Amino acid sequence: MARSNPKSPSSALELPDPYGHGFERIEDPLEKTRVQWTHLEGRRKLFGNIARNWLIINWRSIVGLVLAFIALLGVFFPDQIGEKNWMVVLLPIPVVLAVAPNIIAVESAWHAMQAKLSLREQGGLTDGVRHTLRVQPGIDRIIDGLRDHRRTNLVSTVLISISFSMILLATATKSGTVAWNLALLVSVTTAFIYTFYAQYTNLSVKQLGDRFPNLVFHAPTHHQTQLGSILSDLLSAHLDPDLELEWNKWKAKFNKSLMPGNDEKQALERLLYVLYLHNLGEVSDEDVRDEFSSFMIKGQLEDILYKQDTDFNWRTLQRLISHAKAWQPSAFNLLDRLQIDLLTGKPEILRAKWRMDVALDEVCVGGATNLFIVLNNQTFEQRNVTVEVLVPNGEPETRTHRFELAACPPPRNSLELSTKNDEDCLDWVPRYLQKGVVLWMNVAWNRSFYGPTNVQVVLRGEDGVVLESKVLTTEVSRRTSNALRKRMLRLEKARRIGEMEIPVSP
Repeated sequence: MARSNPKSPSSALELPDPYGHGFERIEDPLEKTRVQWTHLEGRRKLFGNIARNWLIINWRSIVGLVLAFIALLGVFFPDQIGEKNWMVVLLPIPVVLAVAPNIIAVESAWHAMQAKLSLREQGGLTDGVRHTLRVQPGIDRIIDGLRDHRRTNLVSTVLISISFSMILLATATKSGTVAWNLALLVSVTTAFIYTFYAQYTNLSVKQLGDRFPNLVFHAPTHHQTQLGSILSDLLSAHLDPDLELEWNKWKAKFNKSLMPGNDEKQALERLLYVLYLHNLGEVSDEDVRDEFSSFMIKGQLEDILYKQDTDFNWRTLQRLISHAKAWQPSAFNLLDRLQIDLLTGKPEILRAKWRMDVALDEVCVGGATNLFIVLNNQTFEQRNVTVEVLVPNGEPETRTHRFELAACPPPRNSLELSTKNDEDCLDWVPRYLQKGVVLWMNVAWNRSFYGPTNVQVVLRGEDGVVLESKVLTTEVSRRTSNALRKRMLRLEKARRIGEMEIPVSP
């Protein structure tokens, strides 16, 4: 009689997982936070894009009018409406549809940011480096921006809930009575208030679901006075602290993709300048690829610019450039004027010993703005100069900066925008700006001052002789709502650029 072998311990039945399939417990706290952050990010993008859909936004704007209309019908036709009060059970769905996506998106964004900050502090992301972002300049503004979103949702929810609750309360009373009419009038009032509030806050709803969740809340409160590279420094200054860490990693990868002998700063400035011109429609896709291939290793282009799912690619870089332009349009006026001077061969750039260009916003919102100055020594010798900024009624009224400017002889003739054989604007603009000085200065006025005023910029040589002087006129305004709205529209336009399809790689 054959004997069966006893079962080995390994063949024993396994105990069932008390958490069930797909609910495995994660022991590592960092991994748990990482999984939580990934889940919150996915939910934030999903419901944020639902909330900013034009159908949902329009419904959010008119749902208050719908409730007000229903309540008014009850006031004017109490008997007829009272007979059909059972239809009120259909109202919760459209009401929830108007407010729920916003609430879920904002709450997910709030908790996702907290999880991200925790991961950064503990080195729980791919680089493994710890970063204390909570103490970085600009984080407080981002947190306040998210809190404002939460307050907006709270006010909207309270208003529409009161309006809807008053309709429900009316259905519980006899039609045509004082309680019936009073409840419906309160519903009408709160519904109209909600409608105006929804219209006022629609731009903030359009910010939801962004692949860069904190970018729109960040403002460059700290920046360099002297810019080494105007485009790259402006772009970097307008990145939120978390995104700037990723930007620095991308720059390191970009530097490795350059052909030997190329200056890293000039190459980056050249890349951003080409993408800026492409976004304006001044160069074609083919021109851009030809230009990139002149200083980048061909096999590296795909990884650097053509991956749709990466933070930094062809379109997102164009979006970030446009984002900086939305904040500082006057700085880009300087860039555009330099390009025009090089293309037309103006005497100011071909024959003058000095070139000074200044830019200031036409309207200074809140009593403060940004002044940009570009200086170039177009002689063949190094020179020392002094820049004096005079701001009547300003704080301070006078500011002086001294510089040692390297020689930067201008081109002999006008240039083409892009040529394959000779030097062109795409070569000259980054190099010309790097040899000069680009100043980014904050200008402010006394709180009691408003109205038109002048700002004077004076360029003096080593002996104190005035080489050039420019006067700018601006309007100092204390009203901010209209200017902020225009900026939000420009930021929204920049975001749409980042969501466009990347041109097909060669």
